[in-house]
Amino acid sequence: MGARRRTLLAALPLLAVAACSGEDGDTANRVNEINRERFVSGDGSNYRWDDPAERFGAPRLTGTAVDGQTEIDTDEWADSVLVVNFWGSWCPPCVAEAPYLVEAAAEFVGQDVQFLGVNIRDTDDAATAYERRYGIEYPSLSDAPGKVADQFVDYGLSPNDIPATIVIDAEQRVFSIWRGEIDDAETLIADINKVMEA
Repeated sequence: MGARRRTLLAALPLLAVAACSGEDGDTANRVNEINRERFVSGDGSNYRWDDPAERFGAPRLTGTAVDGQTEIDTDEWADSVLVVNFWGSWCPPCVAEAPYLVEAAAEFVGQDVQFLGVNIRDTDDAATAYERRYGIEYPSLSDAPGKVADQFVDYGLSPNDIPATIVIDAEQRVFSIWRGEIDDAETLIADINKVMEA
């Protein structure tokens, strides 16, 4: 990756918020219990590469959305800033940050910024119920097996390390990586504005 500027942001304690159980009854509840035991919340650090020459290419993400119908290919947003958020309905920090992501996404409606969720280890029913509950209007890839998340292992992330948010510039290079819960919309909005100015 070459020399890089590393900025660490302080993380607030995780909010004790109950995650959604979904609509699949006992099976979904058991899956959520297992997932809660396996996930590892990020350490709250934020890594930024302010110099475009130091940024590295982001992988192309493709797949089916949690609605089971919409096909997603990030190559279609090649000239836009892309904000990728890894989440699960069973993950308390993901629940806590959801309103901030919705607020940040609303800030950039009509601009060259695309938000994309990557739903980890959920049923599609649980994921769509979560999106309805929190008013999430941007699409999310369905990634129950963690294959999309696996593409980011070399970036210091793992499928168990959520929530995580990656800001990708319009040249499809990684600008910043958030490892952990986003605790306000303003900081993410400022990050996106900064990469748009570069």
